[in-house]
Amino acid sequence: MSAPAFAFDEQHRAEGLAARAQEITTTPGHPSAGSLHLYQESARAAFETAAAHTVQPDGGWRS
Repeated sequence: MSAPAFAFDEQHRAEGLAARAQEITTTPGHPSAGSLHLYQESARAAFETAAAHTVQPDGGWRS
């Protein structure tokens, strides 16, 4: 799998995990409330992985 495809997949996974964490947060008595921290940590890690594997275009910026 190429880096851009992997980054896309990880971004999609991260967004799903973040949505699940939001659902847990906003639903009183949600059965997965005890695992909320795991969803949040997994989403953070997936977002970081996606960012690390995203190919950045060369914008021509020079310092």
